[in-house]
Amino acid sequence: MKVQFKISNERFFNNGKIVLNAIPDVRDSIRKALSQEEVISTIRRTPKGRPEYDGINAASLNKALRRCLSAESIKGETHVENGVFFHTTKSGFDFSFYDEKYNIARLYNYYQGTVGVLNGDKKIIDVYKKLGYKKKEWKGMIATISSKVEENADFIVDKEKLIVAGELQFGNWALIYRDLFRLLDADSNPGVDFYIYVTADDELSGFLSSNTVSFRSASEVISEYLSIIKTPVWLIGLGINKL
Repeated sequence: MKVQFKISNERFFNNGKIVLNAIPDVRDSIRKALSQEEVISTIRRTPKGRPEYDGINAASLNKALRRCLSAESIKGETHVENGVFFHTTKSGFDFSFYDEKYNIARLYNYYQGTVGVLNGDKKIIDVYKKLGYKKKEWKGMIATISSKVEENADFIVDKEKLIVAGELQFGNWALIYRDLFRLLDADSNPGVDFYIYVTADDELSGFLSSNTVSFRSASEVISEYLSIIKTPVWLIGLGINKL
């Protein structure tokens, strides 16, 4: 089924709208990505006590949205390890924006900085694949940084961009709690400055399997836990127009 995505609902928490307007590149990239045309798969649903209907396959929906994000050069699957953002098959945030130079500086300091780890100068070379570099290129970068700082000293880089993490969630309603715990964990190290949560509006939710996360349920849960969620949040209710 061919559809055009649209942002039909949105809500902000913890001054999220103010922060979003301060990062127009992120705002515009997300809005553009979530207004693309795509093809998603349908599935025949037979709910108990209700007529059969053609629903939407959540896996297909997720894949289509990831293609839309990728088309806008938004970084995909992102997980936090030792305070650093990596891109591997490990479970993590579905997408992210961050300052790459600042991220590499944090990685360097973890392995070879003031505290460092045992044999950090050798171990740091092995992470090149996690960051998407070729080994020779990565070794050259580390050698360049090492030439600029003293041994066992931190490489100081000012963060020039806010760290933004985001989630696409169309699964079971309980998954929102896992997502928020992941945010709380990452928010302490390296720190997430802004969080984007994309889920289904009421109409789209009706095409997915029952008991899935929706804009309405996500809004209620986030509101309930605002005493511990300090990160500015942009909650998006995603809709579709059938083409």
